[in-house]
Amino acid sequence: MDVPRHDDGVMGRSALLAADVASFRENGFLVVDRIASDHDVAFIRREIEALFARGDGYGEGALFDSAGTDADGANAKVPQLLGPHRYAPALLRSMFVRNAQALARQILGPDARLTQDHAIMKRPGSGGETPWHQDEAFGDPALEYNEISFWLALQPVDDANGCMRFIPGSHLWPVLPHAPPDGDARVHALACSGAFDPSLAVSCPLRQGGCTMHTTRTVHGTGPNHSAAPRWAYVVVFGVPPRPAAAARARPWLAHRDTARMRRRRAWLLRGGVFVAAWRKLRDRISGI
Repeated sequence: MDVPRHDDGVMGRSALLAADVASFRENGFLVVDRIASDHDVAFIRREIEALFARGDGYGEGALFDSAGTDADGANAKVPQLLGPHRYAPALLRSMFVRNAQALARQILGPDARLTQDHAIMKRPGSGGETPWHQDEAFGDPALEYNEISFWLALQPVDDANGCMRFIPGSHLWPVLPHAPPDGDARVHALACSGAFDPSLAVSCPLRQGGCTMHTTRTVHGTGPNHSAAPRWAYVVVFGVPPRPAAAARARPWLAHRDTARMRRRRAWLLRGGVFVAAWRKLRDRISGI
């Protein structure tokens, strides 16, 4: 199929056409050819590279290897940082975040707010594959989510260095069964073990400053980075408050996860991090993003 695309063409303004919204609702994803200027991308990348270089968030379980066991914090296959705006608040003032917010509110309504952000790096020549999954598989099964993820390319991306790939229409499915890759509960990632046809996947190459949009149930993944340069991405998620699920649902794959990241997080909270987390949540609410 042709990749669903939207090209605004004007930096600092972002709006979807009716056809774009219809395509997003039909396929569960959309490519935005240009959502941030080169200057904005350079700023975001500088901020994120500095966070990774300093190791910000490691002790509290925010920086970890999303593809490995993360046992010693070294040689991460796919290092990921949850909530980078907590360490670099200026990220929320970027053109990308403002434009993503505008697109999210166009689809979800004026109450859509930032629910999370994260940054991901795939190492050159060795950055591992991100397995097929649905984001909602990580969520609380007692809740129904209505969120949109915006995946920003901080350099050109294609199949060679791990661009996003989606299964069209999969957002209309329930949450499929998932499991840790190779059954290893020490790995943060989840892999979809339900029945679907990967041959239907649509790859979404992007130029620098382009992004993809997808829902919480859209099956997606990325390939390894075979290039000679790191592959960086910044992801922001906007959503409306989740609703209680209409019926009880089981997510057995969440019950026995035991990652090094989770252990660091628990220890940090017990050392007083719970107060820091509460202050950050209040600061986010005040920011209005």
